[in-house]
Amino acid sequence: MFEMSLGRLLLVILVAASLGAFLYLDTVFYHWDRVLPQPEEMVVETVPESSKNATTFNKPKEFVPTNEWQIINEDQLIPPGLHIQIDLQTGEKKVKLMEDNNKNNTNSLAITDSSKPKNIEDTKRSLPDNSHKFKSYEQLKDDLKDLNMTVKSDMDIMDELSKKFQEQLKLYEDSDKNLQNILTDLEYLLHQVDTAEVFVKNKGIQLIIIPCINSNSSLMKAQGAMLLGSAASNNQKVQIASLESNVIPLLLKYIDDEYMFSVQKNCIFALSSITRRFPLAQKQLIDNNGIQTFMSVFKRTTTELNTKLKLKVTQLLEDLTIEIEDAKLTFEEETNKKLSTEAAERVRQYDDLHLKDILVENGWCNILGNEFIILSNQIPLDEENHDMVEASGKSLLAMQKSCKVKLQGNKELYQSFYTLQTHYKQLLQKDVFFDELYQLTTELTNTYDPVLE
Repeated sequence: MFEMSLGRLLLVILVAASLGAFLYLDTVFYHWDRVLPQPEEMVVETVPESSKNATTFNKPKEFVPTNEWQIINEDQLIPPGLHIQIDLQTGEKKVKLMEDNNKNNTNSLAITDSSKPKNIEDTKRSLPDNSHKFKSYEQLKDDLKDLNMTVKSDMDIMDELSKKFQEQLKLYEDSDKNLQNILTDLEYLLHQVDTAEVFVKNKGIQLIIIPCINSNSSLMKAQGAMLLGSAASNNQKVQIASLESNVIPLLLKYIDDEYMFSVQKNCIFALSSITRRFPLAQKQLIDNNGIQTFMSVFKRTTTELNTKLKLKVTQLLEDLTIEIEDAKLTFEEETNKKLSTEAAERVRQYDDLHLKDILVENGWCNILGNEFIILSNQIPLDEENHDMVEASGKSLLAMQKSCKVKLQGNKELYQSFYTLQTHYKQLLQKDVFFDELYQLTTELTNTYDPVLE
């Protein structure tokens, strides 16, 4: 019985100890008896659907570029080393890898328009495959029409300018600069031989040049004459067209001293371009009292501008007299039968002009002699004076047979030659540029030496 009581006592003590431990743990560790989450479940949170969408926006889907163009969405990041293309019409973005992607860490941007070819390959595909052939100008214009590209030649531009001129002429006012701008652009184009020939074929002299020269505006007169001179320079077809249009008398009219210097100068320039190496035009010049008009320039009061005009006239007449000597020399030296026949005809035409005789009759030898006397009294000379010495001296040598008779015994003229010869000899010691002028004045001194006459 005692043993049974001891066993029960031990059981009661054990139960009491367990209960005490349970109460202690329950006090210290609140909810300790709940099941703890597994480690892998702790990194995943249960969130609302809207939160999931927000997470997707902050962490965009990775874009994998290729060698082909791909459309990229607004929410995708563009890695470096790509070609980027943005269409201005749609806002669409396309990207692809650069050819050498390993060496690039920056992107290349291109702006395109969906209404036009997006790259050179598209452009090539839009054109006919005629790369193995040369195409005419008209074919090229047709090929490029679909690409909204306009091709214009100098001829097209010239035609447009001509039409604009005729339109502006109807609305012309003295202060209007549009006509002057058109004429300046035309003058630039007409330096080209082919363009100038098309211009006269399209009646440019009648429709543009003559109305300019006949206008009430001095600026228009000057620009019209400049335009004609540029077109006719070394261009036989324009020279012939000018002769047929009877512009020589018109140009001579405006060399009169009542007009602006620019008008006079440009009219002389136009006459020079039309008449050089063209005996028929020179005949029209002579028949319309052109030589007398030129001589009148030397009778005017000496001014800076008039001195420039005298130089222009002297250079023109120098060229015309030297042409005669060149034609005779060519005829004497030509061995080809056909060319010799042409040279003979040229000499005949020059002989029929009697240009040298007409110059002598109008006092050209004395005018040149007086110019040399004036120049010798103006030492040291400026550049224009040097040009005048050259032009006058060559003219006197080309006409020495006639002028020696007229200038015989003129000691003042001989002294002017000697003074200029001495001057150029001194300049030659410092600058070889003056060698030609020294040789020229030496030859004049020897040719017109009164002692040797």
